[in-house]
Amino acid sequence: MRKRSKQILILLGSPREDGNSTRLAFAFADAASRNGHAVRSIRLPALDVAPCDGCRQCWAKASQPCVIRDDMDSVYPLLRAADVLVFATPLHFYTWSAPIKTLTDRLVCLTPQFKRNLKGKTSVLLATAADERPAAFAGLTATYRLVADYMGWKRLGEVRIGGLAAEDDVSRAGRALARADALGSRL
Repeated sequence: MRKRSKQILILLGSPREDGNSTRLAFAFADAASRNGHAVRSIRLPALDVAPCDGCRQCWAKASQPCVIRDDMDSVYPLLRAADVLVFATPLHFYTWSAPIKTLTDRLVCLTPQFKRNLKGKTSVLLATAADERPAAFAGLTATYRLVADYMGWKRLGEVRIGGLAAEDDVSRAGRALARADALGSRL
């Protein structure tokens, strides 16, 4: 029996267009594409996304999405259409990058208590860091897992690679790209 093709949305959080976390994401995407899945990526730093201001208008009128008008207006439909959400980020001060943090804050209008939510999706974390210590990823890992669990997502897996300071270090980091490829193949 052939698996159903999935819609995969990769959220690229690196300010570097060809950075290590982006390359990790592309290895994941290549594997998923080889298996017949449709992959789309968005470079979050290129978007104009304002932070959530806590107005809670989305809570007052559950039929309306966020009242802030910016590039999230084009991202919300992509998030809802995706089966798999991939968060690809460099480690920035022990958590995900600011563009991903801003995006996740704006997901408050799509949380499980609303009829239009993102519950039931699959999620993936792909992360790179200059720091070589595995413990450096503890804050990011905890944040990602808490968000995924709260949103009702099935966590497919995580690839976290440290010791990548220069822009193309991931290509020389042993099995780093192979690990992302293997995770993409699991879909």
